[in-house]
Amino acid sequence: MCDMETATGLRPKVVLAGIGTKGDLFPLLGLGQELRRRGYACDLLSNRGYEALAQSRGLGFRAVTVAQTNNLVGGRENLDGHVFPSYLPTFEYFAEQMRRGERLAVVNLDECSATNMICERFALPLCRVTLAPSAFRSVYCPPYPLNQKLQGAFANTYRLYRLPQIYARMDAAPFVLGRINPFRERLGLPPLARLSDINAPIRQRLGFFPSWFGTPQPDWPQNLRLVGFPLEASRAGLPSELEAFILREGKPLVFTPGTGVVDVERFFAEARACCERLGLPGVFLSPHYRAGGEGAGARFFHAAFVELGALLKHSALLVHHGGIGTTARALEAGIPQIIRSAAYDQPDNGDRVRALGVGAFFAPGTGDVEGLVREAGILLASTQVRERLSALSSDIRQTDALKAAADAFELALEQRGSRPRSDQL
Repeated sequence: MCDMETATGLRPKVVLAGIGTKGDLFPLLGLGQELRRRGYACDLLSNRGYEALAQSRGLGFRAVTVAQTNNLVGGRENLDGHVFPSYLPTFEYFAEQMRRGERLAVVNLDECSATNMICERFALPLCRVTLAPSAFRSVYCPPYPLNQKLQGAFANTYRLYRLPQIYARMDAAPFVLGRINPFRERLGLPPLARLSDINAPIRQRLGFFPSWFGTPQPDWPQNLRLVGFPLEASRAGLPSELEAFILREGKPLVFTPGTGVVDVERFFAEARACCERLGLPGVFLSPHYRAGGEGAGARFFHAAFVELGALLKHSALLVHHGGIGTTARALEAGIPQIIRSAAYDQPDNGDRVRALGVGAFFAPGTGDVEGLVREAGILLASTQVRERLSALSSDIRQTDALKAAADAFELALEQRGSRPRSDQL
């Protein structure tokens, strides 16, 4: 553990800033808990409703925006409904901390966070956590579906000309910059012409995935360290009813669309049909599913939530949405997975799982019962898939990503820059 101290003789308080669903926040919570063990006070700034989660890890909490219950809203709707409304409450939090003389360091999840501007204005140490490789733009290995164009006779032309044009258009981001620049003006910062320029204050980047899942590319950020999947040990065992179900029926197929998905009826209807066709038991996980027919002796079990770290090691296969945390849990458990992606990082995660040879992937809007049955049968019968999964699972279990992330964070704090300014927000 690093013995770094600030100029005042005290470690800084660490502000963990993340807007999103629970899957987005668990890595921040885990890192915060590890930093707490090292003597840092930590506050989580996030959506309303996560106070109990933060407190269970010994973290302070400040709600800076409304609760987020559906993670499939459009990008603009999410920004306007959750991210941009967090700006003023976030500024107010930092103003309070500075008036109290707190020394601050920040860990955040994305470039639209208000904390990027605050760190730039007041020269606060900033660490960026990236949960999935799809966040990085690359002309060498772009995320899915852009990578599909790097094949055939025109692949090099696409790489040299079309991809840079696509990225430049994304970087211009008039909708996002139109919201961010007024707040930069409020802080006395110059307007941005490119969204990527907001990342200039980042001292350290942490990629919360292993290099075999996302191989670093020459045009990825140079201050990036990959630490592995941030998977904490399961905090609870299986519910007794589920444990009895698995003992009676055998290893099940597990189906979950994610806690932030509310329209789940079709997903689970196809899940039930898949289990029936394969003659295997099924576990259905969602707080939004209206169970029917799972009575005594049925081969289906429904729960609103079960810790995947506890469940998947007793399961045969996982069918899910492709969120990075759920993807990592299946890899940790050493079981094949079928990803039925919808948005955000999910399609790219699915494409990477398929490329690793340990799962199947359906692009957004594709896939049906026939596809589920076919792919599940192939994966469950493959000796090669089992051997590959065993090797990847062993690598994950031997890696302490949260410890490595905390080590990197502390080393970044030792890079003493200019002293934070004392004038107020």
